[in-house]
Amino acid sequence: MKIANHYTFTAPRERIWPLIYDPAALAGLIPGCEKLEQVSPDEYRGQIQLRLPAVVGTYQTYVKLVEREEPSYCLFEGEVSGGPGSVKGTASFRLEALGEGETLMNYEGQGIISGPLGQLNSRFIEGIANTLIKQGLARLNQQAQK
Repeated sequence: MKIANHYTFTAPRERIWPLIYDPAALAGLIPGCEKLEQVSPDEYRGQIQLRLPAVVGTYQTYVKLVEREEPSYCLFEGEVSGGPGSVKGTASFRLEALGEGETLMNYEGQGIISGPLGQLNSRFIEGIANTLIKQGLARLNQQAQK
């Protein structure tokens, strides 16, 4: 599975960057997030509950920050696993300051799907992932306005 897209925030990069690393802020941004905790300076664990067709279930998450160039670039690796299957992979993003207090985020990710999820059409899974990412980024944008 591969995902690549972009999102434009209506807030400056200096407001977006710190929110990405704040577990309390992130928990409210991740759709279905029930728990998220920072277990080391570069590692997070959590639990999400999804209620989308074909992926309904509770998932345990693990994310590790692998590389960071503040305030513009970050590379993560992680795993999401639950009854319906698991996804293990990497994700990165780049933040670019635009004029008038806007920020462009270019992001990409790739992962290996296993278990029953792996039997589903990859475009279907990519569509679900894109929907969840866009929902989370829209919430992040709202939070940056406060």
